[in-house]
Amino acid sequence: MMRVLFTLLVLLLIAVALGWTLQQAAGKVVFSYGEWTLQTSMVVFVVVAGLAFLLGYGLLRTLGKLLRAPADLRRWSEVRRQRRCEQLLNRGMLAMLEGDWRAAEQSFSNGASLARSPLVNYLGAAQAAYRQGDTERCDHYLVLARQHDDSNSPALGLTQARLQIDREQADQADDILRTLDGKHEQVTLMLLETATALKDWTRAARLIQQCNRRHAAPGQQLTSYLELLRRAAAEPEPTALETVWRAIPNKLKKENALVGAYVRARVRQEDDRGCEVMLRRALKRQWDEDLINLFGQVRGRNPKAQLEFAERRLRARPEDAALLLTLGRLCITNELWGKAVRYLEQSVRLKPDPTTCRELATLLEQQGDHAAAQTYYQQGLRLATAVSEETNALPARISL
Repeated sequence: MMRVLFTLLVLLLIAVALGWTLQQAAGKVVFSYGEWTLQTSMVVFVVVAGLAFLLGYGLLRTLGKLLRAPADLRRWSEVRRQRRCEQLLNRGMLAMLEGDWRAAEQSFSNGASLARSPLVNYLGAAQAAYRQGDTERCDHYLVLARQHDDSNSPALGLTQARLQIDREQADQADDILRTLDGKHEQVTLMLLETATALKDWTRAARLIQQCNRRHAAPGQQLTSYLELLRRAAAEPEPTALETVWRAIPNKLKKENALVGAYVRARVRQEDDRGCEVMLRRALKRQWDEDLINLFGQVRGRNPKAQLEFAERRLRARPEDAALLLTLGRLCITNELWGKAVRYLEQSVRLKPDPTTCRELATLLEQQGDHAAAQTYYQQGLRLATAVSEETNALPARISL
């Protein structure tokens, strides 16, 4: 405010000084053209010249704005169109996150007509239409997206592949993914998904190795191979499990988690040949409760030597319930009934467990001690019921 007042004061002083100067040095200005002569004072001339300058300047500014008006209008319309397009895109994304697929499709579709590059809009509309179960509209949007795909991004191919995987068309999705850049991380992950769905275990293991080279975290590698082993183990053909196991790098085959998953799958397939040696080597490297539990479920070539190996472990772990359960099972295999009962009873005392109670009750029943067997059957049932109730109650506690 002070600056404006100061500026006005300065202009006023300049005007007063200019007026006083012109009054003191009053002169005349004469214009002559042919027989015409125009004579006026200097003051009038200065005022008229100033007004003429201001009028001319104003006319030129107005003319310039009129000439620029079409371009300004186009620019304003473009900004308004872009703003509207962004609003529709954001609205569509929010609707997708909220699960309102119809609103999402409408927003994406309306925004596509305004966008200069509507690829994202058509891809979003395709996904929203698919979620509503309308595959025809989904395919229509994908065709439009392909027509406006002027980038090198694999987004269109990834979207098509994902929709086909959801339709259980893994072979078609795999064909699309193979045409994309294999160095792209998401392409590799989806190729792994289709290879697993197509039961191409060798290629799946190779793709996992590619992922591991990019992300060398050991935890990620173990998780990937564990999931692949789990899926292969679910196949009725045992060769699937062996194919995956052979593809795992040798250094990872020493990990207890992978050894346990592989042996457990072999036990379910009722083919535990060589598993006893594998478990023995793993337990020598590092003690693992899960592996010692499996050690009592596999049959080695020499059951007596298998029992002796476990008993040597007992010297260092006399109160290990899992080891005692394994010793009880191995004694049953070697028909050492008395020792089996003692080991199983000790395991139950240290850590009551439904499985151990069942093993002990079955053995006692075979020995003719039906009363004791009934006691352990009931104890095992109570333990199993308590575990089941705790498991069922867990989601309720989480939801709170």
